[in-house]
Amino acid sequence: MKKYTLLAIGLLAFNQAKAQYSKENQKKYVEELASDAMQGRKFGTPENRLAAELIAEKFKQNNLKPCVGDSYLIEFEYKGKTGQNVCGIKEGKSSDIYAVGAHFDHVGTDDKGEDKIYNGADDNASGTSAVMALSDYFKNKKVKQTMMFMAFDAEEIGLIGSKMLVENVDFQTYLPNMKVMLNLEMIGTVSAFGEGKVYMTGSDRSDLMSLMNKNSSKTFKVENDPYLQQQLFFRSDNVNFVNHKVVSHALSSVNMENQNHYHQKNDEISVINFDNLSEITQGIGYSLYEMMKKNIQPKYNN
Repeated sequence: MKKYTLLAIGLLAFNQAKAQYSKENQKKYVEELASDAMQGRKFGTPENRLAAELIAEKFKQNNLKPCVGDSYLIEFEYKGKTGQNVCGIKEGKSSDIYAVGAHFDHVGTDDKGEDKIYNGADDNASGTSAVMALSDYFKNKKVKQTMMFMAFDAEEIGLIGSKMLVENVDFQTYLPNMKVMLNLEMIGTVSAFGEGKVYMTGSDRSDLMSLMNKNSSKTFKVENDPYLQQQLFFRSDNVNFVNHKVVSHALSSVNMENQNHYHQKNDEISVINFDNLSEITQGIGYSLYEMMKKNIQPKYNN
């Protein structure tokens, strides 16, 4: 009963959201995903599936089509537990695909201390909210290309969800046409570069950063990865798309040198700078829209 009560509450909040992007709606998405009711969204839990269902409902409201079959949830089994990736598609006249994705799972709870929940507001309700908000942003925009919106499960246990997705036989038919996949990972705080700025992992591997900046709004910019020694390019879901020759990088704003909330219980709503998150989300949308209008297709460097 608890699950369905929470789902009803969540869907009510989403049904109040307008068809176009707004900072207020994106804030609701973060608050819903990072609420105590979600119990840290750990893979294989009822609350994890509830989060997936909420994302799927947003995709449905924005008239996306399921990527595989008749459900936005693409289930998989891993070590005796059932997970689910969420995938919706906005079909264009062209089969070329421009995709955005983010993992929605987090690390759950423990029995230590008064606060027992790892809410994961920045990691990665922030990135997931951006995927949801970008489906709002593009709902009424006319683009020739096809757009794909994805939310990955089981990232926290080894990038499992995205790996299962790219190995899904039905989903694999999309991969040859996927021109870019932006992986949004922890974008809820102000980066070391300042407001409205993100860094791109593996930025030296393709021309994507340059292309995004040439087609950017005045208040958004993509910077080089300042944490190359941490090998972040290989530590998030983009790597499973890279392995299938898709131009895919993670965009992030978390300052890896002085952050104190990564995988900690203080990763709560109070960590999120919503003005900055909104600027980043709209900046990503603007860059993608401009690139698609000009049919710009990123390439890996030789």
